[in-house]
Amino acid sequence: MGGRDSIEKKVVRHLFLKHHDLDTSIRNLSRQLGEPYSTIRDVVHRLEAEGVVEVLRLEREYIVRLKDVSKALERGYLDEEFVAENFGYITPVMARKNGVYLSDELYVTLPFKIKRHEAHAKLAELDLRAREFMDPYLAKLGEWPRLSLLFYRIALAPEDDLRRRWISERGLESLGYYEPAYGFFAFLLYALRKAAGLSWEEAYCRAAQLIREYVEETRRGDSVVERLVDRVIEGMEKACRLHKSGGAAGGL
Repeated sequence: MGGRDSIEKKVVRHLFLKHHDLDTSIRNLSRQLGEPYSTIRDVVHRLEAEGVVEVLRLEREYIVRLKDVSKALERGYLDEEFVAENFGYITPVMARKNGVYLSDELYVTLPFKIKRHEAHAKLAELDLRAREFMDPYLAKLGEWPRLSLLFYRIALAPEDDLRRRWISERGLESLGYYEPAYGFFAFLLYALRKAAGLSWEEAYCRAAQLIREYVEETRRGDSVVERLVDRVIEGMEKACRLHKSGGAAGGL
C-alpha cells in the first residue's frame, strides 16, 4: 500500500484496539500515532466518507470511532488475522466508561455469516401463529416482540464479585449484569426438537413452559416489566393449550 493507505490502516487498527477507551479525538490520535494533526484530520475525513469511522461529539471533544469492521476489511485497512486475534477489543461490555455505555454497535458489524437454519424459519412461523393470543399492543411492537422481551429478561444475569472486580480493574463503571448472548430462542427450539424428538410445535410449547419455570425461579420482585413478561408467556401458553386440544385454527 502507498503512504496514504498505510496511515489509514494505522488509524483503523488503532481505533479497533482503542474501541472502549474513548480518548481518540483527532488531536489524541495525532499524539498517540506520532503523525501530524493535519494528516490525521484528513485521513479521518476520508475514512468517515467511506463509512469506516464515525466522529461523535462527546462533551467538548470530537471522538473518532471505528464504525464498520466489514467495510474496514473490504478496503484492506484490517485483515482477517488481525480481527481474529483481537476481536475481544470490540465485544460488548455491560459497563460505562466516562459515563458512556460501551454498546455492541460495532460488534454486530463483524463479518459473521451463517446459513439460515430451519429453526429460524419455524420460530418465525410459530410466533406469528401464536401472536393472535398476545395482547394487541405487544403484538404490534415489531418482529418477535415477546421473544425479545423474554430473552432480555432471562439473559441479563446479575454479576458476581469476580465480575465486578474485572470491570473495576479496567476503569469501567459496572451496570450490574453479564452481557446477553444472541440467537437463544431458535437454538432452544432446535435443541428440544433434536434431543427430545419433539415436533416444532411441541418444542415451542415446551420452551414456553421452561421459560415460565425459569422466570418464576429467578424473579426477585414485582415490576411493570415482570408483569409484561408474564403477559407475554400467557399469550404463548394460550396458543399451546389450543394446539394440544385441537382448538382454534389460529393456534399452533
